[in-house]
Amino acid sequence: MLQSYAHMGLKLLFLFCSLQYPVLTDSIPCPSDSLLHTLSYTTSQKRRLWAVGATSLLTLGSTYAYLERTWWNDKGVPLHFDEGRDLTYASGLDKVAHLMGGTFVAEAYYNAFKWGGVAEQKAQWMALGSAAFVELSIELKDAYSPTYGFSWRDVTAGTIGGFWPMAQHRSGFLRESQWKFSYWQQTSKYFKARGIPTQCFSIDDYINQTYWFSFSPKRFGGQRWQRIWPDWLQLSVGMGLEAETWNANKDGLGGRHEWYIAPDINLIKLLKPRSLAARTLLGLLKYVKIPVPTLQIGPRLRWYWLYF
Repeated sequence: MLQSYAHMGLKLLFLFCSLQYPVLTDSIPCPSDSLLHTLSYTTSQKRRLWAVGATSLLTLGSTYAYLERTWWNDKGVPLHFDEGRDLTYASGLDKVAHLMGGTFVAEAYYNAFKWGGVAEQKAQWMALGSAAFVELSIELKDAYSPTYGFSWRDVTAGTIGGFWPMAQHRSGFLRESQWKFSYWQQTSKYFKARGIPTQCFSIDDYINQTYWFSFSPKRFGGQRWQRIWPDWLQLSVGMGLEAETWNANKDGLGGRHEWYIAPDINLIKLLKPRSLAARTLLGLLKYVKIPVPTLQIGPRLRWYWLYF
């Protein structure tokens, strides 16, 4: 699922990252020039929105072709719905993945629509609709999978993630918060259970994935606390899956949740990027948890000098 979101989001990200600062042309302030400038800007907006639409279609098409070739490789079955396996699969960690995927896609579309000249509130609603559409497209593909099936729960989780730009504009706390992802292959149990060679990464290898919510603690103190707390230093709460209790004999069902607490760094606020390359790079890296000392608080207490 994450690769589907990534294909969509990465292409859109490169589309809008360099366009946060509009280029204005000098003109003599007369009525005719003003009218021409307005007409030209409207044409530019239309071209940008067409570019967003074309990029979306190309991305969806290429993602479909990729999944058709690699996800189940001509082993498709007739359209069907999930019959309950979805309730226990990965102990619900996959729903967090869909939620984060929805935030990723919605933020990419929100910035793309803003670049295209769409009004603030309308861009937020259009981003939500786009995230829901992408999630629905993924589930329609899953509906023909021999292992999975169409899941309304996955659609709901991804759609809730689509509210992220809207929520951030209405909450100062969420505006300084970020969903993040990390993958640290501490065990090859997943690959051994599937009978496949160990790979660098698998989207279904949930026992090696952790999902994080990073936020700024300065909002929980008084004015003096807010002044002294660095705006780039954050606290992050992570959720993973315990490998020891993950049931390989039942197709990855179950497994106890693991909980983590760790410091985090808001790279954008720390580095304040200005160049296109820096904005693009940090726009991607902000979704990835930086390896730092981490405390596991459940289901057992454990200290990591470095956890990713």
